[in-house]
Amino acid sequence: MTAAQERALEDHWDIYGLGIGEGEQDFDQVFEVVRPIILEIGFGMGESLYKQALKDPDTNFIGIDVHLPGIGNLIQLLERTKTKNLKIYGEDAIEIMKTAIKDSVLSGVQLLFPDPWPKKKHHKRRLVTKDFIELLSQKLRKGGTFLVVTDSFPYYEVIQDLFSLRSDFAKIASPTREETKYERRGKALGNEIHELYFRLDQKH
Repeated sequence: MTAAQERALEDHWDIYGLGIGEGEQDFDQVFEVVRPIILEIGFGMGESLYKQALKDPDTNFIGIDVHLPGIGNLIQLLERTKTKNLKIYGEDAIEIMKTAIKDSVLSGVQLLFPDPWPKKKHHKRRLVTKDFIELLSQKLRKGGTFLVVTDSFPYYEVIQDLFSLRSDFAKIASPTREETKYERRGKALGNEIHELYFRLDQKH
């Protein structure tokens, strides 16, 4: 963690950061304006999420990551331009979704290059599971979307199979989006990128 990232975290967390200890949030009050809300889980160093927030000021964004250098870097970027439509959590994504986010409030969730945990003994650590998809269906609005991007074809197949078991989600064409630094590096190495984009068409 650089000195600048650490300073940004210390000086500006109270502006851009949220904590699970604050409990269930009314994000319309948090952002002081009613807009669609997009949640990104695992934003890395934050550059692509920051660019997305800059390009789409009529949407509110929430980023979750536990990597402190990435959080510090994203806060630096936000503070540089005084960007107000992005807030950050630095805790476990599942617990945040269960504890801090009300049902039917998210317009979209995006998961860019989650850890595929390729070894069989580690598969239980993967984020996208039947339970995660059920939680997703609770937190998304009807018509809300879920985007997942991975360079692991086996994980891509697993996610596709899990969603095929759900009648409430429909697979749709992927949107235009910001490339991540990880993605650019992977493409330069010849890695194939796989995307899945689903829309929640029914609420149980």
